[in-house]
Amino acid sequence: MARKRKPGAEHEKEPAAPEKLQKKNPPSGIPGAIGKSVREDRCVQILIGLTIIGAIIRFYHLDWNSIWLDEAFTYNAAKGSLLDIWNTMEVGDFHPPLFHWIEHFMLTFGHSEVVLRFIPAVLGICTIPLFFILGKELADERIGVLSAALLTFSPFHLFYSQEAYSYSAVLFVFTIVLYCYLRALRTRERTFWLLTGAFSALAFWIHFYTLIPVIFIYIHAFLAALPERSKGLEAFRNILYSGIALAVLISPLIPIVVQRYFTLTARPPTYGVLGPALISETFIRFSAFTIPVAVVFILLFAAGTLYLYRLNKPIFWLWLMLIILPVLFSVAISSRMTMNPRYLIFLLAVFYPGIACTYLWARKYSARQWIVFAFIAAFALVNAPTLVSYYQGYSKEDWRGFAGAMKNNTLPGDIVVLVPGYLKMPFDYYYSNATDGTTELGAASVSELEAITGMKGEHRIFYIVTPDITAANPEGDVTRWIQEKAAFAGDYTNIYVFISQ
Repeated sequence: MARKRKPGAEHEKEPAAPEKLQKKNPPSGIPGAIGKSVREDRCVQILIGLTIIGAIIRFYHLDWNSIWLDEAFTYNAAKGSLLDIWNTMEVGDFHPPLFHWIEHFMLTFGHSEVVLRFIPAVLGICTIPLFFILGKELADERIGVLSAALLTFSPFHLFYSQEAYSYSAVLFVFTIVLYCYLRALRTRERTFWLLTGAFSALAFWIHFYTLIPVIFIYIHAFLAALPERSKGLEAFRNILYSGIALAVLISPLIPIVVQRYFTLTARPPTYGVLGPALISETFIRFSAFTIPVAVVFILLFAAGTLYLYRLNKPIFWLWLMLIILPVLFSVAISSRMTMNPRYLIFLLAVFYPGIACTYLWARKYSARQWIVFAFIAAFALVNAPTLVSYYQGYSKEDWRGFAGAMKNNTLPGDIVVLVPGYLKMPFDYYYSNATDGTTELGAASVSELEAITGMKGEHRIFYIVTPDITAANPEGDVTRWIQEKAAFAGDYTNIYVFISQ
């Protein structure tokens, strides 16, 4: 009996012979899929190029800047045991222990600047393909490529990829959080909800401030589930499981965070970027550190995010919440505790993909691939001046060079006073008073300085001061005392030296 054909089947091709199918099939498994993408997918090829460029500029001159205060704290903390690092969190620096634990193990490879900065640089490089994956999930591959390009040439991200501190790790993990959440919203798979909770907890173990955007993500998840509330608990079950996973994993840190928060907010902050200035300063730093680029980037972000409204309204509201609410919260809380744009580095995972979405408007008129290259070239060009200047001079205090200058200008018996005293951390990374034959002390008040003056005898006193004194002594009487009692001997990359008269 003749078999009936389906309508339109006359256009279907006959099945290929089994041996022909076998020859045409790509290699099986993940390696085969990756190999095929590398050979055939132009966006993946561009991404590989961007990642290589990102690696070059993040490893280039990795040891150029000397260790500065925050990095020196990382080094001093990492030298202790794992328990010592935990105790430091409770009484010293208000940061979770995970990054310092990682650096603790890195010290087995040496104590150089490269070793200390190696993990931040690697995580900074790995975040470039993560931005591609995030942008692809947000819209498509080309948005992923443009998001990765913005991060590749970002001076702000480069700066923290070459710093022995936790900020490149923050962006790396938060990008994963955001990707998992977008996948959870789209697929409703419990696995991605649980991964959202797990990686949110990991982000919290790296930097406490990541809890702020995570809270807004869960608020968005609750609001997105409200239209299905007629299903009862089932509509919120995955959110609940994710939230429980997060709460359990961060529970050891919560009592410490609450206690330290009330301790640190007992008096107004004495340094940082405070009030509404935090908004403008944050987006200027995100935008090649220049105001004109910041204006253009903000307009592009607005245009790109507006297109998201046409594609997916819940994602549009998520992007709007994540770019606005953490910034406003930070401005509000800056009256109680120190704020700095680097605390908001996680916003790059929202800001740059939002800018990249501007391409969706251009695609309406022409989908030619050269437009993507034009966008990438434009991103590279606007960041180029800042990148070039970054490599031409020191962007941090040059404690390495300063320590060498002190060795050449001090005599045995001289007294070296660090004002405030915690400047000993970056200074002593390069300087040894034992080999130089000097006495090294710290001071942060007039009474301490006067007590040290009584020890002078026949020797000189070198007072080493940086702008950090305004945080330790906001009253300013320490600076006035030094200016009255000692002669200014010069400055060295914002390190000021006074010599007793």
